[in-house]
Amino acid sequence: MVEIIGIILAILTALFVGYPLLQKRQQKVSFALNHRAQELEARKAEIYAAIRDIDFDYRMGKLSQEDYETLREQYKTEAIGMMKQIDEMQLGKSHRSAKAAAVAKTHSRFCHHCGQPAATADRFCSACGGQLG
Repeated sequence: MVEIIGIILAILTALFVGYPLLQKRQQKVSFALNHRAQELEARKAEIYAAIRDIDFDYRMGKLSQEDYETLREQYKTEAIGMMKQIDEMQLGKSHRSAKAAAVAKTHSRFCHHCGQPAATADRFCSACGGQLG
């Protein structure tokens, strides 16, 4: 009797351990897409941090006006590219919906501190309170 219970437990343990290996291959694809999205989000956060740093350096007098504007424009362009890539991944490269188009019209600016969209008439970010430049 003890041998039968041992054999049953061994079979159940082997099935439990081997189950992830038997799952479909499609999950690997979704993992790769999710991983790419995480990489893009991390890079976007790095760019926002760099923009905050150059803003701080400029206010402290460590950067000239010309260098500040050049660096800020470069980082801004890269951030916009990252956000477009993230949007394409999230939307499945489909066309923008009417709601997204309406939001784009009202929110033509973004907060350089946190990246949240801001209406053109706003002077401060509604998410973080940062001053919109």
